Amino acid sequence: MSKVVIAGGGLAGLACAKRLLDAGFEVELVEATARFGGRATSWIDPADGFEVESGIHSFFGIYSRLSALLREVGVSRDRMLQWQDEVAYLQPGPRYHVFGINAVRAPHRVLAGVLGNNTYVGPRDKLGVGRAIAHGLRRRRAYVYETVRGLAHETGVSRIAYELVLRPLARSLFFLEPEELVAYAPLTLARHILASPASIRAGTFKGGMGEVMIAPLVRWLEDHGATLRTGAAVRVLRYVEGNPGRVIGFEVKGGEVVRGDAYVSALPVEVVQTLLPPSWGELDYFANLQQIETVPAISVQLWFDTCLVDRETFIFPAGSPMAVLQDQSFEAFTTRGSRISCQVVDRATDGYTDEQYIALVRRELQRYFPLSALAVLRKAVVVRHRAFAMRIGAEMRRPPPASPIPGFFLAGDYTRQDWFTTMEGAVRSGEMAAAGVLTALGPPPA
Repeated sequence: MSKVVIAGGGLAGLACAKRLLDAGFEVELVEATARFGGRATSWIDPADGFEVESGIHSFFGIYSRLSALLREVGVSRDRMLQWQDEVAYLQPGPRYHVFGINAVRAPHRVLAGVLGNNTYVGPRDKLGVGRAIAHGLRRRRAYVYETVRGLAHETGVSRIAYELVLRPLARSLFFLEPEELVAYAPLTLARHILASPASIRAGTFKGGMGEVMIAPLVRWLEDHGATLRTGAAVRVLRYVEGNPGRVIGFEVKGGEVVRGDAYVSALPVEVVQTLLPPSWGELDYFANLQQIETVPAISVQLWFDTCLVDRETFIFPAGSPMAVLQDQSFEAFTTRGSRISCQVVDRATDGYTDEQYIALVRRELQRYFPLSALAVLRKAVVVRHRAFAMRIGAEMRRPPPASPIPGFFLAGDYTRQDWFTTMEGAVRSGEMAAAGVLTALGPPPA
């Protein structure tokens, strides 16, 4: 039986392992950390029993491949998720401005959001955003060379709509400011959304992602013969020089070399960049990969003794470095008081210490929820990852899964798929890498 070795146990690596097992391959997966799931997981802090997550996530109804993957391992989306048909923008007070997002399931909410909320963004401001999206979708591929700011300027989006609508969305979805973000990326996501209007829903997890989503997938893989290992960081990519050469193993922590007939790197791009042999830089494929940039993806999680937020939907605080926040005490981590998880995006804070991030978020929460100044902070955690940066030029550098090195493949949301830095993008990249392996090696003998 042909064996495939996968490095990286995030969604990309796990999805790749699932599809390879389906095809009849032997699979060994090595993960550097103590847990699987990558940027989409959760765990118990052994010091105090609090459950920590890798970062705030929304499971969108349009995630078709992730949904299929979970269904195949016995996970029901509707049991795993609490569906939301609205989102809220937030101003200090707190003042909420609620917008419906599903015109099929909740048309009255969509209509109320569009016709109302005029103290937040006026009718002309809303029309301007709609006009920019419609114009951008008609010329989507041309905007691979233009930023969101350029698109907004070209189509006459008002400054109010730019700051109060577009900036929070750019930060929350792509970890970038609209002045940095290439317009092609959000326009492509908008195309996916408009293609499935009935599926435009935002799901919040009923429990930690590690428990309700990742653990069942890991159990299925192990039950079907996969070898899954944690604490096995890839230190060296063993290879034989040649034209073009070949990979002969992943050397993991401790010096063991894990060998197979094909190899898939589902590691974060910034890790892959450190492992590539220098001689591979002569190939355009790897030269482009080395130029992919990343930015901080910062999650700040705070536990308070009293309730601060009266809803569990996703909230976009206007004019704040908190790109998006959610009170997860309702469903995900049921507890007394508030369990606030937020994503911080502000280039000026990129070098902050954990203490500085926590202090920043506390100040911001007091600005939007003044009563939070009276709440007792029970625990605070900062979780750091990095995300690839969809700036101008990034799309041309993103690699397809099959590399020029025979038997060596890449998976990860930075690879060439049009769901970008989403869970759906990670899953699709893993499945594409598995398809590449199947094409290269052929089906294993029965």
